[in-house]
Amino acid sequence: MSAYLSVDTLFVECLVLVLRCILYLVVLCILLAISLIDAETMLIPDKLNLALLVCGILAVFFVPEVSLDSRLVGFFCISIPLLLFSLVIPGSFGGGDIKLMAAAGFLLGWQGIFLAAILGLSVGGVYGVYLIVTGKKRASEHFALGPSLCIGIALAMLLGSTLMRSAMLL
Repeated sequence: MSAYLSVDTLFVECLVLVLRCILYLVVLCILLAISLIDAETMLIPDKLNLALLVCGILAVFFVPEVSLDSRLVGFFCISIPLLLFSLVIPGSFGGGDIKLMAAAGFLLGWQGIFLAAILGLSVGGVYGVYLIVTGKKRASEHFALGPSLCIGIALAMLLGSTLMRSAMLL
């Protein structure tokens, strides 16, 4: 057994890394599109949520560190509570936000989507307070939450393991 990687193994690992980078770039483009559209229309197109879910399915092959079980739990662990919350308090979360978190949950797994939700809802809360304090919105008015959720998803995808390791050190 050699201590060196074979050329074939090195090639495959490099190819997977390149494909993972491309996948992450596509996800970031989808998140940007969702943010821009939701900010203007307060609607998240189903096609973009579906595209994000397809990226999650591809991530099964290119991001094997997240297990299929974690992805399945991630699909439901934030989206179901958001759905229930929106049933109890109508208008609290839109259907696009719920579907966004389901698709992102499959992409990130349960740990990643929890981090994404914490970050995204925190950003959304700060932005909501800003809108109220500056008089741009009243407390009873809605604002697009999708851009904040997309920020949380992007941060969790790109920095999730680093942020979780840092939090464990606190």
